[in-house]
Amino acid sequence: TVLAGAVMAGVAAAPAQAATTQAAGSVSFTKHWFDGYSGFSRGESRGERSYYKGYYYFSNGRYYFDVDVWDRDRDRENTYVDFVYHDDRGWHQGRRFVTGGHAKYRFSYSARGVFDGFKFRIGEGRPGHFDWSSYSNRSW
Repeated sequence: TVLAGAVMAGVAAAPAQAATTQAAGSVSFTKHWFDGYSGFSRGESRGERSYYKGYYYFSNGRYYFDVDVWDRDRDRENTYVDFVYHDDRGWHQGRRFVTGGHAKYRFSYSARGVFDGFKFRIGEGRPGHFDWSSYSNRSW
């Protein structure tokens, strides 16, 4: 009986303690990392390919994304990153980011609307002629 009472007291205290922690402003979330490289054309080395890395996390009913993009060659062509998301109606073009050097992009999507996955791809070049990577898929 004493042991059962101690366990019940611990269970009852846990929600109150969790509420106090959130009220103090220390909300925790898990970062999920992803990255990828562009394709490369003749005469380029793998080290000259465009690159992205970033993470996403879920908080307060939204998915938050933080992505760094690098255009690592010096050919005066831009790097393009496509973000495509999936919901209960299929795949949709979300955003396209463009940089000629290094850029950081932050954006979010609501979890409403059955948002259940996304994919990124990166390409380097000019409109109509890109060295696209394959898509990097994430779903939950």
